[in-house]
Order: sequence, then structure tokens, then C-alpha cells
Amino acid sequence: MPHRSAYVCLSCRVSFKHSEPRTYRCPGCRREMLLAGDAFEAPPQRDRDAWRVVSVLLHAGLDFRQDCCGCGPGYRPRTLREVRERLAHARRTGTPLARALATP
Repeated sequence: MPHRSAYVCLSCRVSFKHSEPRTYRCPGCRREMLLAGDAFEAPPQRDRDAWRVVSVLLHAGLDFRQDCCGCGPGYRPRTLREVRERLAHARRTGTPLARALATP
């Protein structure tokens, strides 16, 4: 079975799996979709806070790709509170944002 990765539209809060890596457009708004990775599990469409967390992670350069051993992408914050804590830690210590978000 071909490797399938999730592509997301943050505006419409939808996710689609595709096996061919290329640029995809959202069928709803026609905006370019972002590659989220093969281990991405979309939150419910009505859960705005969870989609805000996904937005912060993707815009920080993190994704949800499987590790080489197939054990998942590693730690990712799941709530806005965890994101705020990680952002405060990054500001306080000077840690790069992507590293702070990926550190438990």
C-alpha cells in the first residue's frame, strides 16, 4: 500500500490523505493545503481550539510524520494551555520555537 500523508486546510478545518506528494488545494476554499504528515489525526471540525493548536504547530515548522522506526512524530502539545506554556518557555530561555513546542 502506498505511503499516505495528510494535507490540511486550516481555514475550513478539514484534512485529506493523499499518496502522491504535490500541491493540493482545498475543495472548499481553494487555498493551498499544508502537509501535516502521515501520523496526523485531525481533530473534530467543531473543535476550534484543537485546530488552533494544529495551526501553531504547522506554522512553527513541525509536522506529524512518523519517525524512521514508525513510533510517531514525538511529543506535540494537544491543548492551548500546553502551547502557551511552551511559548512562554521559548521566550524565557531563548529556545527556538519549534524545539520548545516539540519538548515535553
